[in-house]
Parts: sequence; C-alpha cells; structure tokens
Amino acid sequence: MHALSGYRLDETLNSMPEGQVLVVALAAIALALHPVTWNVVGYPVTIVHEIGHALAAALVGYRVRGITVNSDMSGATNFAGKGVFRVLWTLWWGYPAPAVAGAALMWAVSQGWAQVALAVLVVFLALTFLFSRSWHTVAVVLATGVLLGAVAWFGEPWVQNVVVFAFAWLLIVGSVRALWSITRSHLTRSGVARSDAYMMGRRMRLLPGGFWVLTFALVIGASAWYGVTTVTELVNVSDVISP
Repeated sequence: MHALSGYRLDETLNSMPEGQVLVVALAAIALALHPVTWNVVGYPVTIVHEIGHALAAALVGYRVRGITVNSDMSGATNFAGKGVFRVLWTLWWGYPAPAVAGAALMWAVSQGWAQVALAVLVVFLALTFLFSRSWHTVAVVLATGVLLGAVAWFGEPWVQNVVVFAFAWLLIVGSVRALWSITRSHLTRSGVARSDAYMMGRRMRLLPGGFWVLTFALVIGASAWYGVTTVTELVNVSDVISP
C-alpha cells in the first residue's frame, strides 16, 4: 500500500459537495433503472458478472477458456475442471460480483483511491479482452476499458471520483436488477434453467436453487446497504434541497 501512496488522491468522496454526491448517485441509479439507458450502460454489469466467474474459477485452479457477453446482456464463462464444491464456488460468484465490486469502489473513492481503482478495473478488463470469444464481447470490453482508462490517465481527480462513484452505483443497482430477474425466474419457472442458482441446485440437490438465490440476496443487499449508508452519512438532504 505504501508503494501506491503516490497515487492516492487528496480529493475524495468526502470532499465532494453534498449536492454533487446526491446528484451523481441519483443520476447513476436512474441510468441503471431506465430501460433505454440500461440497454447501453448494462453491459459493464454483465462483464463484471463474468469476471466474477472467471476469477473464482482461476482461484480454485480451473482453466478459464473464454468469456462471452451477448447483445441481450446475457453472458457465459467457459471453464474446465472437476469437483462439486469448486464448481459451486465458481458458479456462485457471478451474481454477487457486481455488487461486491460496487461496494469496493465506493470504499475506494471514499478513501482517495479512485485512480488506483480505475487502474485495477482496466487491468481486469484487459485480461477479459484476452479471453473474449466473440466480436461483441471484444467491442463492449474494449469500449469500457478505453473509457475507464482515459479517465484514469487524463481525468482530473474530481472527474475520477465522479466516474468511480457513478460506476459503483451502476454495478450495485445492476446487481439488484439481476437479483430481481433471477428471483422472478425461480418463482415463475420461466427461463430458470439458465440461472446460476438453478445449476447450483442441480449440482447439490440438498440445497435447491432458491437457497442460492437467498445467499445472493444477502450479499447484494449488504452491498446496497453500504452504498446507501455511505451517501446518507455524507448528505443532509434537507440542506441540499433548501433554497
């Protein structure tokens, strides 16, 4: 950490004006919730979902063969390996990954590590680029990496803080959207066979898919709560809206 101290910004989320913190948070949430904008900004959430699978697979010794992000914002990570518990570990990390990454980015921007966080994101995107298995995947990964890299290299500290803060909210809200989608699939049984939780339930029948959805919800909920409390600790809404 000492070696990185030169990259720590003096400006942090805490030094941003209250109104700016609230506006950026609400704008990022709105972009993630609106159907039209979500069709564009939702791709990084899928990318991080697949990075979660890939990183989890690599950590238990699996060979990652490829990553795909489709035009409908679904995705797939192809890995090779055996072992029930290692497969469960790898499958589990898809849905929570964007929320956990979002909470980590929220912490980073609060502590002055926005530029380092951007650099870490670019490194992971570069690795994902190497494992991309379709032209669409190449395009969305490259576009995301170039945008974040440009902010990390050329952006002023306040711009880096805004981008990391907004990206954190995009990932958290995107994770909540994905949780709602998978919960609805399990309740209606429509498209449930494509769910990571369903595949986990098939691997370990003592714990059905609904159990794994609940574990996703706990982690995603905790990450969202961290994001909300981070903002509420910084923003006095009555002061922001008062004339």
